[in-house]
Amino acid sequence: MEKKKYKNYISISESRKIIKHNIKQMKHYEALKNRRKEPSEYTTVMRDDNNIIEIDGLKTCFFTDNGTVMSVNGVSFDIPKNKIVGVVGESGCGKSVTSLSIMQLVQAPQGQVVEGEIRFASDAIGRDNDGRKLAYNIAKMPTREMYNIRGKDITMIFQEPMTSLNPVFTIGNQLDEVSFVHNPEISKEDAKAYSIELLKKVGISMPEHTYKSYPHELSGGMRQRVMIAMAIAGNPKLIIADEPTTALDVTIQAQILEILKDLQREQGCSVMLITHDLGVIAEMADEVVVMYAGKVIERGTAHEIFHNPMHPYTVGLQKSKPLITSDGNEPLYSIPGQVPNPINLPDCCYFRNRCNKRCEACKGKYPDMIKVSDTHYVSCHLYAEGEEVES
Repeated sequence: MEKKKYKNYISISESRKIIKHNIKQMKHYEALKNRRKEPSEYTTVMRDDNNIIEIDGLKTCFFTDNGTVMSVNGVSFDIPKNKIVGVVGESGCGKSVTSLSIMQLVQAPQGQVVEGEIRFASDAIGRDNDGRKLAYNIAKMPTREMYNIRGKDITMIFQEPMTSLNPVFTIGNQLDEVSFVHNPEISKEDAKAYSIELLKKVGISMPEHTYKSYPHELSGGMRQRVMIAMAIAGNPKLIIADEPTTALDVTIQAQILEILKDLQREQGCSVMLITHDLGVIAEMADEVVVMYAGKVIERGTAHEIFHNPMHPYTVGLQKSKPLITSDGNEPLYSIPGQVPNPINLPDCCYFRNRCNKRCEACKGKYPDMIKVSDTHYVSCHLYAEGEEVES
């Protein structure tokens, strides 16, 4: 009788091959990041002058002992100037890894951006001879050059402010540091005055007292306001807000979102808002990107996504949200099935086994992005001509 082979079993020889491959790949990508490059090697041209960021075919993976995890697998979308773009999807779909890729903060050496472009329209490099807007390709940019952009032109508000703020330094010390890093000539007095002004701007009633306080002396909402103050200290072009209200109660959440929206209007910057809460997206976002298993499966304006959702996954996400009119005796809707293993992703549509509208074409190659309107795109075989839904 043949010995049963376990599907998820990895032999010692296979494990050694994976480790050897991982070490080789990690050394390669780390060397690329640390190599001195001429600006021409990581300078490119924007496709549209109205965008601040253009993500094109981004692939970010993690080299693990079980294999290569494709956390972000060919993501493409734009963040226009002076707009709020909401990114939604289940946990593990690649939202946060996409934002960390933009910041060059993916945990290295295991995590690496292996393919694609992240074009950032920096004012520092102007235009080329043909009048086209020049941009930095962050995916190829050396780490030492990224220091000039990160925290100044592109900033991030992290999910948990208590772990983002240093517990052994005062709020004032940490706010002042932002000014000193990006403006070394500023005096201590001017840095302090600017920090207090920022605290006032984010709605802190006693900024002088908060300036002298330590993080543990502040509430969650106060700490999040401090994080927003740090994010806007350098007058950024793009603010990435990664679940900025997850740890807060509903009342404080509404205040934080209102502050973020007001600052976006006043400063004329763009915001990439990552959240699970579709209500927040509906209230805040101008455009919406829906992600699943490391890919963008639908994108469009907030009105299109909420009033005309086309991908079955987007429809499922909206049905999963509890409503005030919902029957309390009925269980909350959940999308059946599980997300595919990111190490061994299928060649067909990743959502096929969970979809109640799958068609014959879903057994074939992964669907291309189909243009529904000038602003609405969906990656689904349902909208290809001549397809019939399986019974």
